Amino acid sequence: MSRDDRARTTHAEGPETALRVAVDPALCIGSGICLATAPRHFEPAEGHRSRARPDAPGADESADAAVALCPVEAIGFLTPGPPARPPTPPGR
Repeated sequence: MSRDDRARTTHAEGPETALRVAVDPALCIGSGICLATAPRHFEPAEGHRSRARPDAPGADESADAAVALCPVEAIGFLTPGPPARPPTPPGR
């Protein structure tokens, strides 16, 4: 999937998916495009790198734009995992 396709398909599953932004620190080169494009979703980290804000809202068009503009494709989206199964009681 190309970077352009990824930016266009982020919300394809519907708003209930609640995608969250994530930044791969090993790839981030600190260009600052994400901070300028979507300041509600990103904050400065070590050096010139960026990271996703822990209190950021679910992904929106500005987050999609940051993904599309990232020169090294360091930004992605996380979907919430399935709910954890309750522990099985002993002896069952």
